[in-house]
Order: sequence, then structure tokens, then C-alpha cells
Amino acid sequence: MTINDNNNNNGVAAVAAPPSTKKKYKKREPIFESKFHFSDSNMVRVQFNNLKKNLDRRFDKGLKGLCCRVLKDGSIIFYAWKTVPMYNKQKGLYEQNVVYKKMFPWSKNTGFNCNAAQDKLSSYLDKITDARSVDENEVTIGDLTRKFVKIGMDGFKISDETRFYKPAVKEQNKKALSSYVLLEGCTEMVKKKMLEPIEYQNRIYNKPLKEYKASELSEHDIRALKWKLRDTPQSYNTIHALVSTVFTWARQNKLFTGENPWLLVKRYPKVKVKIKLPDDKRDLIKEYCESKAFDYKPHFLTLIAMVLYTGCRGNEMYGLRWKEPRSEEEKEKCSGWLEEGWENMEEKTHIVLWDTKNRKEFRPYIRKPLKLLLIRLRKKLYNDEKVSWCLKSDFIFPKTRWNANYPDEHTDSNAIAYPLRELNEKFGLTYETPSGRLKNFFTMKIGRKTFVSQVAREQGVEIASRAVNHSDTKVTRDHYVVPEEKDLEFELEENRSNVSNLEEARIEKLKKIK
Repeated sequence: MTINDNNNNNGVAAVAAPPSTKKKYKKREPIFESKFHFSDSNMVRVQFNNLKKNLDRRFDKGLKGLCCRVLKDGSIIFYAWKTVPMYNKQKGLYEQNVVYKKMFPWSKNTGFNCNAAQDKLSSYLDKITDARSVDENEVTIGDLTRKFVKIGMDGFKISDETRFYKPAVKEQNKKALSSYVLLEGCTEMVKKKMLEPIEYQNRIYNKPLKEYKASELSEHDIRALKWKLRDTPQSYNTIHALVSTVFTWARQNKLFTGENPWLLVKRYPKVKVKIKLPDDKRDLIKEYCESKAFDYKPHFLTLIAMVLYTGCRGNEMYGLRWKEPRSEEEKEKCSGWLEEGWENMEEKTHIVLWDTKNRKEFRPYIRKPLKLLLIRLRKKLYNDEKVSWCLKSDFIFPKTRWNANYPDEHTDSNAIAYPLRELNEKFGLTYETPSGRLKNFFTMKIGRKTFVSQVAREQGVEIASRAVNHSDTKVTRDHYVVPEEKDLEFELEENRSNVSNLEEARIEKLKKIK
């Protein structure tokens, strides 16, 4: 009897297995589904979906938080994804949103395959955090700083809810916070300074500022940081002010409800630098700007003359236009413009600065030597092929750097760095710092201080203060060389009253009353 006969005699009916619901792919069948089980055998058949255009994401059915992106060239990159609260600028509130973090490209039979992605997923998910998704007692200064850098300066200023942050201020704040707190994009010297452990009042401090929990940061920790940066007090003052602002912003947005410990520690006193160009150097530079040298560097020398004749700040001059902007969009991109009819030598005309440091409109006077230089510059644009490209620009000082021209942009401090160094060298105004670094003595700020000092001596401090839009004369006296310092050195007149006669008169008066 055969085996088959035996089975037939048992009288047991065979029950068919239920059909499998899991899709079985053919050997060469491409996979286009958005969800499937990640395995190296399946990944081989994944192909880019042309209907998805540029963003073709696929999600792992068996493991939440893991996905991959398929590129047009067929390469596949793993991503970790997580839902966290994120700020919606349009709605002005926090909403749940998905954040993706890149892991590594898929590669079969290597350490970067599907198994590796599944094993390492949890470590990547831990890196996806948001200040709102972290418990208040666990949120770090690094978490709050990143959030502030990302969205904290998009609304009203913390100190004044009637004003917005200026773009240049936002960039400056972001750079300082990224360098000194997050230690991103900073020099090795700054990183070493911020990371090195120090001993302060019999205690070792070795934790970077960004790793402190906001709830654990104390007055003593801040004082230790202040001691660490005692050689660069202004850097400490910048960090102190910005991180204190981050704490205030976090409290306002309910990201942190504890106290702000930065309010308990004072900053270093402000360094009031009273300095100016010597009068002979100032006059030599003015003559140089108006000399034959103008033909070789017309824009740069007009800029230098402008600071010495108006005292405007660098950022106020860089973005000046020849004419008033035609739209709000153009206005936002500039710092100001020349008043209509500015070229008329018989009329007194001004520069219009629509948004200055104190957020008030200001109109510096265009003095005749500067007006002549501006007229000369305008004529040169039509007569010299080398600078004729500037006619395409609305800006008086369009950007040029490393022989490349940018008519749609205005110049900035970086673009004028090289000619400014040449000017300092020409007039012997470079000096060496204690660390051996060569620095310029003449800068846009020194040019402003030189102008204020000259006006204060010739016209008085009140006029000098108003000529550069200071809020009051105290600012002028505190930060600029003005003649009042010597005027305070005087003796009192020797006109004393006869003390004995005054005493006799008092006694006689008392007798009459009695």
C-alpha cells in the first residue's frame, strides 16, 4: 500500500489554507506603493514614481518613524520622521507637524541597508525635538535658542511691541547666538573658549551653555560664564542680553515658566570709546576723495566722503538710492534716498533716511563738497564704460566684489573691506593688536565720530547731537570727543560774602521778633 492510499483511508478531509492578504511581488515587478515592508529584497525593486514629481516618499509598514525618499536617478535615502508641535506663522499658533531627519543612503550588502536603518532609527528620532515637545523641566537653553533663532524674531520686538526687528539686527542676533551659544559656525578660538572648563569659587564649571536645562541654570552658573569671558567683556554683554531675551520670549510663549536668572546678574560696564581721526588725517582723506584718485574708485571714495560730511552710519549709507522708491517692496530693500532736486547747487537738499537706528525718519543735510562728488559720480556713470553697468542699478553704491558686479544689490561692509584696508595703509592708519592681528583705525564708525567731534567744536554739542539724530546730548557727550570736557575745568570766583556781618544781621532780626 502506498502512502497515498494510506492517506485516502484515514477519511480526514483536507482543509485549504486561507488566502494571504499580503501582496506578493513578482521577481521583477517594480514597487510604487507608498507603504510596504522595508527589506533589501523589496528595495531592489523600488522605482521612482513620475507622478510624484520631485518628492517621492515611501513609508515602512512594519516600523513607525522610518521612511525613505526615492530620487529620479534611482538612489534611495532613509529618513526618520516624527510628529512634533511646530509654530504656524500664518495662524499664529502651534500645531502638530511632521519633521523629517535625513539618515543615510540605502546600499545593499553594506552597513547602510534596511536592517541598519531599522536599528538606528531610535537614535535619530531622539534628535528630532521641539521646545514644545520637551517637558519644561527638560528643555535646554539650546532648545530655546534654536526656536528663538528660527521664529522668535519674526514678530514684535521683546522690548517694544510697537516695532519689528530690522533685517540687519536679526542677522546679527542669529549669528551671535549660533556662534556663542549653539557653537555652530564659530571660530575654533570661540569654541575652545566656550567649551574649556574653569574653576570659579571652588567649583568646576565644564558644561557648555547650550546643554544647561533652562530650569537648572542659576545665578552662579551665569557668574561663572561672566568670569570665563572677562577678557572679552563686550562679548559677554552680547550673550547676556540675547540669552536673557530668549528666556523672556520663552516665558511669553509658554515654552518655559520659570524665572529668568539673567536678571540677577549685571553686565560689564559699557566701554565708551571716545576717539576720532586727527584733524590733519581727516583733511588729507577728504582731499584724496576729491582728487584724481576719485576716477579709479568713484563709489568707494564718495562713500568715505559721505561719512565725513554727514556722519551717517555705514548701514544708512550702503542702501541709499538715487531716487525715492516707487513701491513699498523697493522701500524695504533700501535705507533711504536723495531728496528730489538734490543736484541743484543753489538749493539746500537732504538725504532721506526712512528707518534709522532709533526708528525715526531723519534727513541729513547734503553739504556742497559732497553734492559736487555725487554730481561727479553721476556723470562718470555715463562717461566711463568700466562703471556704466551701475546705470542699471537704483542704488548709489551698487555691490561689486572680486570683479563681479551685482546691480540689483547694494554694497555692504564685506564688499568694501579690501579698499578700506588699502585706504588705512595709504594714510598710515593700520595698527597691530596685542594678539598680532593687523586692524584698521579708520572705519565707518570712526568717520562718524570724527564728523560729530568737528561739528561739536565748531557749532556746539547741541547742534552736533541733532546733526546725527542722537536722542539727546548725553549720548553725544558720553561717546564722542566734544569740547565740554575741557570747559568743565574751571575755578570758582573768589567773591565771598562777609560772614560776620550776616551773623550780626540775623541776631538783630531775632531781637525785633521778641
